[in-house]
Amino acid sequence: MFRLIGYRVLYAPVLAACFLAVVGLTSIINAQQQYWILDYPVSDFVPMNPNTGLIFVLVSVALCLRSMRFSSRLLKTSAAMVGSIFSVAVIAAGALALMRELFNVQIGDDYVLASAQASANILPLAAAGFVLAGSCLLFIDYRTPAEHYPAEYCAIVLGGVMGVPLIGHFYHVISFGTAAANPDVAPATSIAFVILALGILAARPTHRLMSLWNSKSPAGPLLRRLLPNSLLLLVVLDLAVKWGVERGFYQADKTSPLLILLASSVLFIMFCRTASLLNREYEVRQQGEIALAESNALLRAVSDNTPDAIFVKDTDGRMIFANPAKLRLLGKSSDEVLGFRSQDIYINSDDAERVAREDRSVIETEQAQVFETTTHFPFGVRTLHSTKAPWLNAKGQMMGLVGISTDITDRKRMEDALKAHETQLEALVASRTAEVNELIGHLETTREEEKKAIARELHDDLGSALTALNMHLSLAFQQMPDEPKFTERIAKIRTLLASITTATRRIQNGLRPDKLDVFGIKVAIAEQALEFEKYSGISCNASLPDDALSYAPRVDIALFRMVQESLNNIAKHAQATHVDVILDDTDDEIILNIRDNGIGIAPERLKDVMTHGLRGMRERATYLGGSVTVGNAPSGGTLISATIPKIPANMRNDAEPDLTGDLI
Repeated sequence: MFRLIGYRVLYAPVLAACFLAVVGLTSIINAQQQYWILDYPVSDFVPMNPNTGLIFVLVSVALCLRSMRFSSRLLKTSAAMVGSIFSVAVIAAGALALMRELFNVQIGDDYVLASAQASANILPLAAAGFVLAGSCLLFIDYRTPAEHYPAEYCAIVLGGVMGVPLIGHFYHVISFGTAAANPDVAPATSIAFVILALGILAARPTHRLMSLWNSKSPAGPLLRRLLPNSLLLLVVLDLAVKWGVERGFYQADKTSPLLILLASSVLFIMFCRTASLLNREYEVRQQGEIALAESNALLRAVSDNTPDAIFVKDTDGRMIFANPAKLRLLGKSSDEVLGFRSQDIYINSDDAERVAREDRSVIETEQAQVFETTTHFPFGVRTLHSTKAPWLNAKGQMMGLVGISTDITDRKRMEDALKAHETQLEALVASRTAEVNELIGHLETTREEEKKAIARELHDDLGSALTALNMHLSLAFQQMPDEPKFTERIAKIRTLLASITTATRRIQNGLRPDKLDVFGIKVAIAEQALEFEKYSGISCNASLPDDALSYAPRVDIALFRMVQESLNNIAKHAQATHVDVILDDTDDEIILNIRDNGIGIAPERLKDVMTHGLRGMRERATYLGGSVTVGNAPSGGTLISATIPKIPANMRNDAEPDLTGDLI
């Protein structure tokens, strides 16, 4: 709940206020009825009249309110106002008591004080203490033009004056009682006033004297060590001197010189020790300053002579350090850069906004980031590679950022030129590759044309010649005598003629299968599988689509040559007993798979399978926009897979004639 209302409290003054409230309430309650603790009356522990206790309660409330801190302006103002009201009440009560005791003036006693009996009157010293304490609390935040706080000095005076009766009771000397009828201030009252003075001082730890007392610099620890030790030393010496007088070691009139001599000697030793500590602290600090100066000189030498721009900014984006390289990059002097934001430094507003956005990102995330940007400067556009890291103090608090920028403009230009050159080379290689593919396609087309021409000549010329020869020989054989020697010779001639005819047909089909042009790719592949079984003895199964295929002639001949080359390789190297030829026709691709159950290909050769037959298959597929892969089948053996896209150039156009020149 306290956090919700922004409440924060200083514990030392609040503890002092609680002590004063307990003392005051105890005196008020004990005045109405005498209480005892272990056969001792409470009045012996707190010998204080109820009027004094009542004012101590009021001053404790004022001190407590002055020690609270509120984030809300309304609560802060309310606490200060209520505390001021209680402070004024304490001042009024003390002033009325002083006027009654010193001048016998009776003003509102029945309403202000608990009783008008002389036994319950407030002593003049206590009344003056209340006036002083109330004034301290009322003007606790008042500051003079010379940066002094009078409340601090008044609180010290209050503690010192109220400590005198305590010392008087301790040493059994006359206190501040002005008459025999006026008793001295009780020790409990003196202690309460001393604690009140300490609470007032602790309520404002940032004021001048208390900040010196609480300081972590050498002055603060020395003050906290020297002052209590000095006071304790004086008390101990005084007790020792009095003990010597009581024992008769020396006369009473010698106590003052002896006390002065002993106190001076011991204080001299203490001050010498303090001076030694200060000297040692100064030497350590001087060594640290020398090391810091050397470190700063080294950092300055590095930052001044490095070609990279080094800079430091605070959390608001203001430049607080820039090395000469950074100033040269900006084209400005240090007076024009230090203390200014990016909007005031960069000539381009977009660049300034981008730099500010980068700075905010580093500060908000508290993580180092790398940026590569192009920025406008007075001497031209430069490309910078910048690294920005958060700048944290010893407590881990964000102070700003540290950055270093490297000018990579020349390197970027070289990289751009190299990329442009690589692009040109890639275009040139692509162009040359296209030309090579076209050349390969032209060579394949020319070779297929030559094969077709040779096959046609074999069919037309040699075939017709063989047919005519067979007819003439048949007529000649009919006219020859029926003798055994002629019959045997006729049989040999017929056998030789049949062999020539078969060889001619085989050569013709090898050059250009006539069934491919007449019946299409499916019949040609099926016929090729049957012939492969006949001459190799290896079982060959052809799986073909049921639908009619309408491919361009160049695709038909390419598929047929791939099947032909694959079967030849299987017959020579695979040591297989079964081959599957599978042709799939999908919506987008033509897929040809030739799979055998042979020995397969060794794993180390899979990346370097580049025989002439396979190279020709890949060149055919590449010219058609497809690809060929060779690998081991999952069930063993070799798998050759060819994929050809079904682009318009690879599909048959019924309006165009079937030109053999398009075949490869």
